[in-house]
Amino acid sequence: MAYTIHFIILMHVCTIVVVTSISNDLTRPKFSSILVFGDSTVDTGNNNYISTLAKGNHLPYGKDFPGHVPTGRFSNGKLVPDFIASMLNLKDTVPPFLDPNLSDEELLTGLSFASGGSGFDDLTTALSGAIAVSKQIEHFKVYVARLRRIAGENEIKRILGDALVIISAGTNDFLFNFYDIPTRKSEFNIDGYQDYVQNRLQIFVKELYDLGCRKFAVTGLPSIGCIPIQITAKFVSLKDRKCVEDENSDAKLYNRKLAWRLLKIQAMLPGSRVIYTDVYDPLINLIHQPEKYGFKETSKGCCGTGLFEVTPLCNEITPICEDPSKYVFWDSVHPTEVAYQYIAKYVEMEYLKPYVLFFGSKTRIAMRPTLPLIILIHVCAIVVSMSNTMPNFSSILVFGDSTVDTGNNNYIKTLARGNHLPYGRDFPGHVPTGRISNGKLVPDFIASALNLKDTVPPYLDPNLSKTGVCFASAGAGIDDLTAASFNALSMSKQIEYFKAYAAKLKQIVGENETKQILGDALVICVGANDFILNFYDLSHARVTFSINKYQDYLLDRLQIFIKDLYDHGCRKIGVAGLAPIGCLPFQITIKLEGNRKCVMDENSDSEQYNRKLAQRLPQMQAMLPGSRLVYADLYYPILNLINHSEKYGEQYL
Repeated sequence: MAYTIHFIILMHVCTIVVVTSISNDLTRPKFSSILVFGDSTVDTGNNNYISTLAKGNHLPYGKDFPGHVPTGRFSNGKLVPDFIASMLNLKDTVPPFLDPNLSDEELLTGLSFASGGSGFDDLTTALSGAIAVSKQIEHFKVYVARLRRIAGENEIKRILGDALVIISAGTNDFLFNFYDIPTRKSEFNIDGYQDYVQNRLQIFVKELYDLGCRKFAVTGLPSIGCIPIQITAKFVSLKDRKCVEDENSDAKLYNRKLAWRLLKIQAMLPGSRVIYTDVYDPLINLIHQPEKYGFKETSKGCCGTGLFEVTPLCNEITPICEDPSKYVFWDSVHPTEVAYQYIAKYVEMEYLKPYVLFFGSKTRIAMRPTLPLIILIHVCAIVVSMSNTMPNFSSILVFGDSTVDTGNNNYIKTLARGNHLPYGRDFPGHVPTGRISNGKLVPDFIASALNLKDTVPPYLDPNLSKTGVCFASAGAGIDDLTAASFNALSMSKQIEYFKAYAAKLKQIVGENETKQILGDALVICVGANDFILNFYDLSHARVTFSINKYQDYLLDRLQIFIKDLYDHGCRKIGVAGLAPIGCLPFQITIKLEGNRKCVMDENSDSEQYNRKLAQRLPQMQAMLPGSRLVYADLYYPILNLINHSEKYGEQYL
């Protein structure tokens, strides 16, 4: 990890780490039911009821399932959907849709429509005889009709809208159509086939959305090249069993594409939440570090020789290993129950529990503003100056609004300027610099604490600095419409300036040095004007959005902005949440007469946005290899200052 112990000390002193006791409604998201689509990794028994060789309804499959009975699951026990359903307190196991003995209660809390051997490409099931994903949607329509008879029209809308929809497929498409039986190779290269499969996925998600589903978790590909049967097919020698790296590289490429495809899909489906769930990393963790997780065997299955046995070849007379819990794979394709349990826990922690990252810890970072922050930042500088090793940042790059604009608005035509007294009266030299404050801003103190520079210059100052600049503009926001109110530099304009900055830097220090500078830069993103200028005080956005949808729209815009930064070399990005907007003096003035107190509706909106942002950032980080995205909580420390001003010596808050 690039972050030294000194940096960790610095950040702990610079910030108040607010460890919140998260209520059950946050740690256990509210889902009405669980609906599962895909292949053998999530088929809980549908293949029992169709004509196919791909069945797991015989021993030794199911030997560790409750009751030691084979259920049709392709493992020795439970699958990921079973564990997730249990974690969500919905049910202990997820039944298959084709089970003829389903109760009304089972229908209400969710089913699996998945089929072992299936894929997004209909050609995939031609070999296996499985239920294609396109056929699974037909079964789902039948289910919806049955549910309507049980629950009624209004209730079914709620059930489907609040259901967790898990989609886990794609591996078979590449195994059956590209690697082992290269049917599709005559039509596509690997890149083209990945796009074809994801186009099919997109159509599938849209169909589910049209039928009422709104919350989707779509899994990427696992490390296909590490599946035992793939190793067997590629390596003749039993002594030289190792993962097929080309297939793993293809899987990683597919996953990167999928992560960004899902963002686009979500943007096209109002009110939807479509998240990418990574199964590549948790499985490769088990394979590369087996001892850490209690495993011993990673390249062979527990059933038979573990080299090729699967479904009919793994049967009652096939010998099995003594302890399946020491094996990552049950047969030559499918993981063991213990491996599935680990993956389910990974999915729960990474995607189902709202949390924020503090360089690896699940805590909420709270940057403290005003005088207490300034004091803490000076303490940080002292702590760092006493150490021989400095935090590993090459520069500081700042984007956002007036809270971090160090003077860019001086150079554009706008009324939102701080280049006149009394602004700057406490700045060194008592001069107004364009900062919208009486002195320095947070980026200045952080740059000083990191020994980069005493103050962060604005980008539009003609003197370029390779140790960092500020691109922020007072009045800006993530929504381009926001900047129009004050003729500020929108965030999309700020990214254009950043590209010009990177080009100039390249001319000065060269390609390699620029890559190092940008990769090791601390990037800060701040903004709250969107809600004030577009929703509360000037209600442009209200014509198009509810508050919930406008929050999602802004988060989608932010995600695109961060991807732009990443594509141009940035890797270490801190994103601030909203402050308690309803406690801003101006907001109090225009909303309340006489009784000056915080506007609680606006504060509640801020909290909701922050929860969403805290959940979104880890997902974004998972899509951007090598990145570190940190959520900085401004809400609670500022509210703490307001509610307990006497404690901090602040008279006018």
